[in-house]
Amino acid sequence: MATTTKKQPKPIKSKPPVNIAIKNQGRGFSPRASLGARLSISVIMSAVVGLGALAIFYYQGQVSSTKRVIEEKLNAKANEIESKLSPIKQTVADLAASTRLLSALGVKDPNTYKTIVFEHIKTTDLALAVGVAQAPFRLVPARKLFFPYVYKQQKDADVSSQKLGQQLPAPNDDYYYSDLADLYGGNSITQQGAYTEQLAAKKTVWIEPYVFSNFTMTTYVLPFYDAQDQPLGVAIVDLNVTTLAERVSDKVLDEVGYYAILSEKGNLLAYPPNVALAKDLKSYKTIPEIGAVWEQIIKGQSGLVESQGNFWAYRRIPSTNWLIIATVPQSGILGPVAWSTLIATLLVGGLLLVVVGWFIAALNRRLKPILDECNKLAEAKGGAIETSNKDEIERLSASFFNLIDQIAENEEKIREEVARTVQAKERLNQAQESEQEAEFLETEVGGLLDVVSAMEDGDLTVQAEVSDRATGLVADTLNRLREQLAEIIARVLGTAQQVVKGAEGLEELARTVALNTVDQAQSVAEGQALTEQVALSAKNSVAQVNIANQSLLAVQQTVAQGQVAINTLTEGITVLQKGTAQIVQRMKTLGEFVGLAEQFVQDQGQIASLTQVLAINATLVAARAAEQRDPKQFIGVAREFEAIAGQVNTLATQTNEGLGVLQQRTAQIQSVVSAIDAEVQNLGGLVAGFNSGVEQSQNSFYSIQSVTEEVVEVGRGVNESSLEIATAADSTAKYMSEIAILAEQTADLTRNARQQAEQMGTLAQRLLAGIQFFRLPASLVAEADNVTTVDVSTNGAVSN
Repeated sequence: MATTTKKQPKPIKSKPPVNIAIKNQGRGFSPRASLGARLSISVIMSAVVGLGALAIFYYQGQVSSTKRVIEEKLNAKANEIESKLSPIKQTVADLAASTRLLSALGVKDPNTYKTIVFEHIKTTDLALAVGVAQAPFRLVPARKLFFPYVYKQQKDADVSSQKLGQQLPAPNDDYYYSDLADLYGGNSITQQGAYTEQLAAKKTVWIEPYVFSNFTMTTYVLPFYDAQDQPLGVAIVDLNVTTLAERVSDKVLDEVGYYAILSEKGNLLAYPPNVALAKDLKSYKTIPEIGAVWEQIIKGQSGLVESQGNFWAYRRIPSTNWLIIATVPQSGILGPVAWSTLIATLLVGGLLLVVVGWFIAALNRRLKPILDECNKLAEAKGGAIETSNKDEIERLSASFFNLIDQIAENEEKIREEVARTVQAKERLNQAQESEQEAEFLETEVGGLLDVVSAMEDGDLTVQAEVSDRATGLVADTLNRLREQLAEIIARVLGTAQQVVKGAEGLEELARTVALNTVDQAQSVAEGQALTEQVALSAKNSVAQVNIANQSLLAVQQTVAQGQVAINTLTEGITVLQKGTAQIVQRMKTLGEFVGLAEQFVQDQGQIASLTQVLAINATLVAARAAEQRDPKQFIGVAREFEAIAGQVNTLATQTNEGLGVLQQRTAQIQSVVSAIDAEVQNLGGLVAGFNSGVEQSQNSFYSIQSVTEEVVEVGRGVNESSLEIATAADSTAKYMSEIAILAEQTADLTRNARQQAEQMGTLAQRLLAGIQFFRLPASLVAEADNVTTVDVSTNGAVSN
């Protein structure tokens, strides 16, 4: 037999057996190892932490805003009460000024001072009573004590046991007048030293509130002096505190919190939660929650403190030094914040779950075919890859490297099979088979070795020839192994290409989301800037409205002063009208007297005429007597009658002359009286016209005052609206800042997703690079390309 050269097979590399366990053979993934679960947990935890921090910042901002609102509302209440007290003080000042003026003019009539007191109580609604207490013998020198006092009947007052004095006639029957010096005998006024301290100190004072009948009242005392700085008396006004306290009965915020007013000594003047305590002027010590903060708020003029879960804002009322407080529980702020945070957390959490779920579902749809093929291959080899604690990317990597190990294992089996074939060939040669059989066997084994070498170099397109000899079984097994390996590589190639394209699409999607997030952040920043501009404009509007309100208040005070001046002028004109009427009446009386004087002159003329006649008669009698007998007797009588007649005649002549002069003077007086009467009537007409003009001016002042009050109210409404706009703009700016922070967090999450997509694309590229080591048949390559195209188009349709 001819000797032939045998081709030696390549050495077989020994590798440890691959550990394959049957685990996770189903198509589901372990929730603990899922990439989606990990990503969802990370995103949700980040969102919860961010929302928690945002809730804390929002709560702090809400607390600051609430404190500011509480202080603003408290200041508004204090200013409202102060505005109600200012007219009271102005009324007392006007009363003191009017009384001082009347005293300087020398008015000593008690009724005039009574009228002044009555006119001043009608100028204010809150005044319960108004009075003037004179210093001894000053206003009315005829009396040591004089205290005109006008009281206004209250609807809910129990005054059955009170001495109200004299009720005024209708339409002023709601008022009662009394002279307290007479009503109480002076025992409670001057003799006990009431108001003497104020007169000596020359200062005004608000007396500590006290209970009168069934309501609370206080008294404002103003001493006044003459030009030599000597005391004239004190002007007082009694104020109904109960009516004033009703202005703080509303809530501080939305149905939460309350106001309270305390006197300078700490007695309750207004306490809406328990009106009976304020009605009885109970001390602050009866309210434990007020007593807990009393030492903190009594020392300052205004401020805000926190105690026992409540906010306490306080401020002094300048006129009376009373303390007005406003309290709001912190739970009224924390509750809405907690609900807002919970709702925002649920909304954001749900949105993130939807987005992450959609992303994970899309990723799993692309990874599932690869993992299914790897599991099928592992099942075909008798097991599955252990992936219980790994995510999708790690399972894909494990499947790929397990596939490489299986290929190496199959190659090792082929080498072992080839080695056994070579050994069988050598045994056949040793058994001295025929040379042709040996050469043919050697040729077949060489062909098998060439196929194995080509497969080892990555060429899976070669195919071993199958014969009916012993090597035919080996060739057939090798061909089947090559076909299975080529199919697996083709599937892995198509899946890897699909993963690469999917990763590219996912990266492009993440890039688009990042760009949209940046645009959203820019839009939020622009909206925040615009909101800040709106807040600034609202604050400027508030400042302008405050200036306008101050101007209107000044105008209102000026109108009030003008109204008081008009009232005083009206009173003077009334007095002038009364004087004019008295002058007219007296001129009429004088005219009547002149008429009587004329009548008297006429009567005297008649008497003079009769006297002359009597003198003539006496002369005739004397002549006749002289002619009678006994001349001696009648001569004396005649002479006496003649003397008497001469005297009577002389007297009559003088009387006629005097009556002539008296008649001339009476005519002159009558002409003067007529001229004076005409002038007085003209003066009365002028006074009436001037009075009409003053009434028109007074009506104009009333109209200006009402319009000014309406404008002030409108200004207050505009001020409150501007404050609400400013507050809303501040809240919107805060919300826009929070949205900007969320947009930045979303951008960070998008960048993380993009980085993971890039990492997945890199792994897929590496996988493709490893697979490209193999050369596949053209039919399998075309089939892999078709599968990739179909999957990509399908995924694109889903993405869209």
